[in-house]
Amino acid sequence: MTQRRLKRRGGGSGREVKQREAVRRRMANTTTGGAEEEEDNNNNTGMMESTKHPTALLVHVVFKCSAVLVYVFCNWFSDDFVIIFVLLTLLLTMDFWWTKNVSGRLLVGLRYWNEVEEQSGESKWQFESRDADGMRLVDATEKRIFWWTIYGAPLIWAFFLTTSLTKLNFNYALVCLMALGMLLTNTIGYMKCSKDQREQISGLAQRGALSFLTRGYF
Repeated sequence: MTQRRLKRRGGGSGREVKQREAVRRRMANTTTGGAEEEEDNNNNTGMMESTKHPTALLVHVVFKCSAVLVYVFCNWFSDDFVIIFVLLTLLLTMDFWWTKNVSGRLLVGLRYWNEVEEQSGESKWQFESRDADGMRLVDATEKRIFWWTIYGAPLIWAFFLTTSLTKLNFNYALVCLMALGMLLTNTIGYMKCSKDQREQISGLAQRGALSFLTRGYF
């Protein structure tokens, strides 16, 4: 009798273990599904909610939009090209500085600059970026808006340059060339910096995998 009871108890404990494992799996699936739903909701409402760096993002967009608006509507307020040229130069310069030194570092975790070697006199690109863990902290909305403006702004000013040349308005064509020079510098710099950052992360991943394999065999 005692042995039979023990066998029954042992069988019951096995069923209990299986039931517990099934419950754990259900809870894990529920938690994963809930996390995915929360992530989708956050992505859908991200544009409406405050971002991680609202001031940097706002100034980044305002500088780029203000230069475009001043160029389009400048003749409504003044016919003096010198005033318009100075105002656009200030806006484009502030936009260039802010994008290069502030918004790129905060919004996408990237930074670049040029250094001139004293001996050779050559100018070399220098890049700085977050690691893989740091890039996961970058807000998706901020990143999307940053790259949209980085690629979109030069296209807008290229269109302005084309229209000014077709109208033989060389004064405003000069403004467009200046804007394109500043914007394309940031675009090329951040493209190179992003490429360098991806190569660094892939290199770290390859070295980590290689060290894991060699550790396993040796």
